[in-house]
Amino acid sequence: MPQYDKDWWGDFRQCEVQHVLDLTADKNSDYTGGETCDNPFANFDASTEFGVDPLVGVCIRMQDKFQRAKAFCADGKLSVNSDGDKTKEIFRDLIGYSLIAIGMLERNG
Repeated sequence: MPQYDKDWWGDFRQCEVQHVLDLTADKNSDYTGGETCDNPFANFDASTEFGVDPLVGVCIRMQDKFQRAKAFCADGKLSVNSDGDKTKEIFRDLIGYSLIAIGMLERNG
């Protein structure tokens, strides 16, 4: 059984951050139109076609994740829990969306 001490916590954080960085790089390529697209926010920028500010679009996606987290907290499980849609992924996605939002804030000055 692992020792959940500060050494474990440091290693765990490093591993999770790297996982999120790898995951968000792959997802960004898929969601923005592939490797040839140079705009990391392309999918959210497209939300303006529906009259939705890109940052609001990110917040809406985060709200979706929070709704799933609330369902998990209430029921102790998720109805959809395939390989690509596990409980930890909710929180990893929230980190990813937070990075996108911070990047958009930086871009917008």
